[in-house]
Amino acid sequence: MISILIPTHNYNCISLVTDLAAQGDALVARYGQDVFDYEIIVAEDGSTDVLVIEENSRITAIPKARHICRRENVGRARILNFLVSQARLSHVLIIDCDALVFTPDYLSTYWEMHDAADVVCGSIQSPARCPYGCELRYKYEEAARDIRRMEYRKAHPYAHLSTFNILFHRYVFDQTQFDERCTEYGYEDALLGLMLESLNLKVEHIDNPLIHNGMDPNAVYLNKVETALRTLHYLGEPMHSASALVGLVRRIQRWHLTPLCRLAYRLTRPLLHGQLMSHNPSMTCLKLYKLGYYLMLDKKNKPRRI
Repeated sequence: MISILIPTHNYNCISLVTDLAAQGDALVARYGQDVFDYEIIVAEDGSTDVLVIEENSRITAIPKARHICRRENVGRARILNFLVSQARLSHVLIIDCDALVFTPDYLSTYWEMHDAADVVCGSIQSPARCPYGCELRYKYEEAARDIRRMEYRKAHPYAHLSTFNILFHRYVFDQTQFDERCTEYGYEDALLGLMLESLNLKVEHIDNPLIHNGMDPNAVYLNKVETALRTLHYLGEPMHSASALVGLVRRIQRWHLTPLCRLAYRLTRPLLHGQLMSHNPSMTCLKLYKLGYYLMLDKKNKPRRI
């Protein structure tokens, strides 16, 4: 029994819902509705694109699917908590709106594993080709392959939790929820991972991928990176202790190198920014950009947009 929850903002996800419904209907036919049932709930998080909203509204014509249009953009944590509150079945499957189903047994794999743990985390796969102008996000996703390997995820079950593709027992949300301080992009899933670990809830990682079909253009993704860094800076503990970036910043502060590093960032930021906007962005430059940007996040040294 799975409630499939999809938050969306200005993104057409009717194809995703159609594919999921087809697999859900096949499972109902195989097992019978008393054994397996499903629902799909899509919630617009303050979408403003009228054409996208109109397209998504066709979801209501799909049996077992609902489309909820919320006018206020409340951020990913709050919209996920809202969707969980709407779910009526024993398991909650959260999927990003820009995911692409490409395996015929995606839902059945989750159903076979639904009692393996309190949380069952699927996997993310990049598109076969990089969309033109989206090289920064694509290369970042490709560089993350090592930490997305099954062996690594199983060895660090809480550290790389992703709400892109993840199944929960409904009772998990009787004990915790997404941290609604995350009103902008980033870290709602990382914080949830820390909470699951503190509650000693079991997380199982499986190879059940979705393709990340919504690669952001370079400028859009870099803006998301900056937003995520501001979110991280704001959150404080326990997120800071779990962050490798914050750990590096603390070492720089202990070594009294913060003024020098800030100066280096101010001098090199235009060059770093230009390199990251190119068609061959460097992940080393991205790391330096993130470090410098974070170091500037205090009251007296707010970063300026280029």
